[in-house]
Amino acid sequence: MIVNFRAQASRLALCVAAVACAGNARAQDAAGEPEAVVQLDDITVTAGRSPQRISETARTIYVLDGDRIQAKARTGQTLQQILGQEIPSFDAVSSGARTSYGQNLRGRTALVLIDGVSLNSARGLSRQFDSIDPFNIARVEVLSGATALYGGNATGGIINIITKKGKDAAPGVHGEVTAGLETGFNRKDDVDRNAAGAVTYNSERWDARLSVAGARSGAFYDGSGTILVPDITQTSTAFNGRVDVMGSFGLQIDPGRRLEIGAQHFRSAQDSNYGLYYGPNFAALRDPSLFETRKGYKSDFDPQTQRSMVNASYTDSDVFGQELLVQGFYRREEVNFHPFPYGSYFGGSEQNTDYYGFKTALVAQPIDKLRITYGVDGDKDQLGSRLHIFDLLTAAQTGGLTFETSGITGLYPKIDVETIAGFADVSYDATDKLTLTGGARYQYVKTKVGSFVGLAQQVAILQGSATSADAISGGSTNYDALLFNAGATYRLTNAQQVYANFSQGFELPDPAKYYGVGSYQLSGGHYTLLNGASVSGSALDAIKTNSFELGYRYNDGVYNLETSAYYSLSDRSIALNRTTLAIDVEKQKRRVYGVEAKAGAQLGNGFEVGAVGQWLDTEIRDGGRWRNDTVGSASVSKLGGHIGWQGHGLSLRLDGQHVFDLSDSAGYKIQGYTLFDLTGAYTFAAADVTLNFGVHNLFDKNYTTIWGQRAKALYGALADEAIFDYRGRGRTFAASVTKTF
Repeated sequence: MIVNFRAQASRLALCVAAVACAGNARAQDAAGEPEAVVQLDDITVTAGRSPQRISETARTIYVLDGDRIQAKARTGQTLQQILGQEIPSFDAVSSGARTSYGQNLRGRTALVLIDGVSLNSARGLSRQFDSIDPFNIARVEVLSGATALYGGNATGGIINIITKKGKDAAPGVHGEVTAGLETGFNRKDDVDRNAAGAVTYNSERWDARLSVAGARSGAFYDGSGTILVPDITQTSTAFNGRVDVMGSFGLQIDPGRRLEIGAQHFRSAQDSNYGLYYGPNFAALRDPSLFETRKGYKSDFDPQTQRSMVNASYTDSDVFGQELLVQGFYRREEVNFHPFPYGSYFGGSEQNTDYYGFKTALVAQPIDKLRITYGVDGDKDQLGSRLHIFDLLTAAQTGGLTFETSGITGLYPKIDVETIAGFADVSYDATDKLTLTGGARYQYVKTKVGSFVGLAQQVAILQGSATSADAISGGSTNYDALLFNAGATYRLTNAQQVYANFSQGFELPDPAKYYGVGSYQLSGGHYTLLNGASVSGSALDAIKTNSFELGYRYNDGVYNLETSAYYSLSDRSIALNRTTLAIDVEKQKRRVYGVEAKAGAQLGNGFEVGAVGQWLDTEIRDGGRWRNDTVGSASVSKLGGHIGWQGHGLSLRLDGQHVFDLSDSAGYKIQGYTLFDLTGAYTFAAADVTLNFGVHNLFDKNYTTIWGQRAKALYGALADEAIFDYRGRGRTFAASVTKTF
């Protein structure tokens, strides 16, 4: 990757120059007095399996508090956009995209959790953030880098979304309501609406919270005022309806024991009148100039994400002198995709996941300076999938604007993944300034794959061009992984530390895109299997990643800085077949290395500034030399900054972010761009009412999103790249009102 940093960084001078001008300024309150110093010891996080102070951790951690999340969400930003602006190691966000495919932490897969429950599945669906309304989020904790404590799918780090609970509110009954609008003033369908409300109760004995949040988006237009091309691969959030119902109950059994139960139902579904017009009888597939976004789209199968989740946890501060943490959970997820051209037919993917399991941990402190966390985890992930085949004649006559299901086939083999793991982590205060950490996790995974007839052969049988086909045999396979971590933190002062960390993680390549793929020969109406990817012939194994980092953090309540350099290396890499979309595991090493940083300063007179950025490179070992990984999965570097001001009731903030260019050896490229957002709020303190407002894409930039450019590399072999030109939304104006009581 070649980047002209001097030229590109200058584009963000408006947002980040103020950091260099901070000089010796000290934060002051309205009376001109310095604010109290805030030390890192005051911040406790839970994403490390048990509560710990940031100053004791030998890894990079960011905590995004609920106030910051709510301030941004009420001006129209999604959780993905908020994290992309605030977290250095999290990739920049593609506006309007439902998917988080290729949106990594430190260039690798992130494990996304809600209250400790994984949203990742064996089937890599990349919809982890299409899962919760920001209205229900108390804070987000981000641990960058591979972690042995969580095992699979955490090679890039952890993003733990912690929801609001009754216990966090003041005593008594409280309520909160909010409603807002967003529009680009293009046409009457260019309007987004959202509303939410919650009731909370808190007492010494028990607490509860019940909330309902919903939103409805309209059409999306780019910077030139042209309606966006629909995302027919992963789908967008245009013309999308969302509802998030969440409830929690907490019982304080006694001062040392607590029971919590939470439940959520989330649905996010697209119902659009606009579709991608393929021309008469799909003529645009031969002449791409005929492609256009056109009104009149109808389908009996629409994109959606639907998730129901139940979560229960129990904590006891004294079990044989140790602290006990127990958690049980269940998640049901149903995901639909947009009708897509699979060569000779159009199909719509339906994929359902059932995920349940438990987590247990004990925290012991046998001596004052030694802390041991150990436990056992277990879970089961079950995948079922189908493909809706649409009537080709109807679709052809309408140019792809009408899709009616004519039959249903299987899509992937039935897959069950069972996991059991044990872990132990030790923290030891070697001196008053030096803390040493280390641990290990052993994880055993069993994968069961059902027998499966090839997808193309199923479609042929459905359409009458064949009568039968051999099945690719299923079976079961298992693998295990032993992961280690070790680190050290040295406290230079109460406000600053240096740290070093080594940790291992692993990922299992998507079994649904690996098994059940084969080659056949047709004879007498029967498909004879020639060869296929079966469990007995080619079992998948885990890909292990070794991760190293060296970091420094400082926070005295006026200035703050966290920066780290990192390097991660995996023993193999995953390759995607652009024609079949199946995957293979290559015996090629993959490495990611880079530097991330986040800095801020309180300047006095209500002003504050900040900067956030990451430079990284992703490479594959090929033929004895390192080459750039494909832009289909590699992360882009970014640089952002903001300047904010807060006065009596009024706050304003200008954010800017630049995405750098990225290219690969296959000739594909992601073209960088720069975006700005202006947001603010005014609080009517006497009425407990806040008016939030924002202008996004302030300068009406016309650009193709990262996902749009990435999709060309991923799907360009299936259709002309013109239909994957998913552009970013143009300038929009947002406003909302929030009332608490």
